[in-house]
Amino acid sequence: MQHQRINLNGFADSDSECSSFSVNLKAVKLSLVAWIVFLALACRGISAQDEITAVPNRPTVSTTAQPVQRGVLETEWGVDAASLHQDVNGLFKFGLTTNFELRLANNPLTADSGTHGFGDTAAGFKYRVTRDSGHEPSIAFIYMFKAPTAGDILGSGEVDHTITFLVSKDIGKHHFDFNSALNLLGKPHDGFDHDVLNALAWSHPVHGKWSANAELSGITSPNGGTPGAAQFIASGIYTVRPRLVFDVGMMGRLFGQIPHAMFIAGVTYSIADFYSGHRHNDSPVPASAVH
Repeated sequence: MQHQRINLNGFADSDSECSSFSVNLKAVKLSLVAWIVFLALACRGISAQDEITAVPNRPTVSTTAQPVQRGVLETEWGVDAASLHQDVNGLFKFGLTTNFELRLANNPLTADSGTHGFGDTAAGFKYRVTRDSGHEPSIAFIYMFKAPTAGDILGSGEVDHTITFLVSKDIGKHHFDFNSALNLLGKPHDGFDHDVLNALAWSHPVHGKWSANAELSGITSPNGGTPGAAQFIASGIYTVRPRLVFDVGMMGRLFGQIPHAMFIAGVTYSIADFYSGHRHNDSPVPASAVH
């Protein structure tokens, strides 16, 4: 779960913001194109390390219980674009051990209703408790600490904590991820509000390097002034090579104060194996887990 596309702030349509939307969307597109070109060029000379298999957490709200391979540094970048909200979002993951993953997430560009700037930053870890084997699923936990680097205009301006329970399972070529996250949301005068996010995602190979992905997710109300919300995501995944995966799709609102529709696109790329030459027999990442 790189970030929550379910946004509790809400965005209302307004014709007066069309010009600012065009400018912000252009910046978002340029940022994504720059990263795509960089990653495409970077992967040309590294076929010798193609035993690395990426573990995308995007484009869904949910995150797979599978950590990145031990010693591998992996990054994800994407764009979200709705009528009055756009952002560029990034995530770095490092496999410290076979079951322990360090995580750093940030939105370097966030734009809401004509206001734009640097987004919030979050750091934490994922720990896998069990692996997918036989009738037993993969089970993991994530803890993330959010620093309010966006300030109180584009963000809440408060420190947040998130604890997520993750379950993943392969059934034939079908891959399922279920997440349940408790968000502790800092309040201006001490204390926390809280909400619970649940998400269920499915993916399946379609043809060649393409696979399909779908997800339902919803979040409860954190307080009396903010209603809950629910959404769905449908996307296509294209695996250029095991370490380089692109995604594109749409989010649609079911209810709540969130955008009616949002375009999403991004890329996952395994940068390098820093334990190369000292690797033991890590279990390979199942192909169906790359969603």
